[in-house]
Amino acid sequence: MTKLIPIFINGGKWIQLSQLSTEQGQKLKSWLPVSCLKKVLYNGMELKDCVDFETYEYWFRSHQVSGQRQAALDF
Repeated sequence: MTKLIPIFINGGKWIQLSQLSTEQGQKLKSWLPVSCLKKVLYNGMELKDCVDFETYEYWFRSHQVSGQRQAALDF
């Protein structure tokens, strides 16, 4: 699984769900509370489906660890 690099906007670090693969985006969106999805203004454009990078990073680490455990059990 490839980890995204955050977008720096107004002193915060963000990622957009639309930057993820379809599978990753669906998994992260189903894991997140709806209130975590934000609209962020960037150069006059409204970026929808943004998640703060810390939340994404936590999800990425926990998801990758659980995926590695499952792979270790595959014979």
